[in-house]
Amino acid sequence: MKKKFKSFLAVILAVVMLFSFPLSASAFARKDVTGTYRKSVAKMLRGVDYYLGVGCLENYSFKFDDYAKTTMIAIPDSKLNGCSLTYVKKKIQTKMKLYFNTSKVTFKKMSKYRYSKNPAYLVYNKNNKIIYNTGDWGMTSPKGSVRKIVRTGTRTYEVTYNIYLYNSWDKVNCGLMGTYKIYLKKANNKNGFIITNMKQTVSKKI
Repeated sequence: MKKKFKSFLAVILAVVMLFSFPLSASAFARKDVTGTYRKSVAKMLRGVDYYLGVGCLENYSFKFDDYAKTTMIAIPDSKLNGCSLTYVKKKIQTKMKLYFNTSKVTFKKMSKYRYSKNPAYLVYNKNNKIIYNTGDWGMTSPKGSVRKIVRTGTRTYEVTYNIYLYNSWDKVNCGLMGTYKIYLKKANNKNGFIITNMKQTVSKKI
């Protein structure tokens, strides 16, 4: 009788553990931590605002791949236009590692610019020289704003990030360009995170 009672208790305990742990893990996973990380995440993502803004323009479709990662880091620094591939690699590999935990640099090879919906090809490799096919934003340029940060796991986060067309002269937002979901993972680096994925959820195609 005593043996059967112990077996019955073991079964009850197993059932309780089965149902309680997933629930507690799930509750932990979806926690709003915007107030905790807004400032640090906003500072980090400021470096990719330019590219995210281009991805919201009428003739482009955002895609997160190796080309996008490379151009995202390179495109704000127009001084690299016309520099050798070797030089550009050395200049941006540190930031590639910081933002994406990779030193891989991948530019589209083209003899001349050919229009593509992929904004990553606006910076391309022509005979081992990096060429920029970009314009000037003028007084308005893309500027992001952290809307929400949700912890989705012990070290993973989902950021809802709005991109606005910002007038630097009047210091006002001129309208929403688009919205992204940016997926982060905790890292032991200056930013505190690395970017693991990005998805565009809204594009105004301005």
